[in-house]
Amino acid sequence: MQNIDQGAEIRRDPMVHDLHIRVSRIEHDARNHSMEVAVIKNDMAYVKESVGGIQRGINKILWAIGISVLAAGTTFIMSGGLVVVQ
Repeated sequence: MQNIDQGAEIRRDPMVHDLHIRVSRIEHDARNHSMEVAVIKNDMAYVKESVGGIQRGINKILWAIGISVLAAGTTFIMSGGLVVVQ
């Protein structure tokens, strides 16, 4: 019986009640933070995929520009553009 009486005393203790409220708030905040982290991870995956697509597009454009410059230079040389006339 003594254990039951001690349990009742602890429940009536205002300090224990305040601690219970604080722990409940901390648990609630922890759940909210874990949900926020999950959303952020999902957003980061989307951003990473988008940036990868942009980089692939830029690489294609740069390759096209490089090949065009090379083709123009080759055409210039083949048409005699570097021949020195004396």
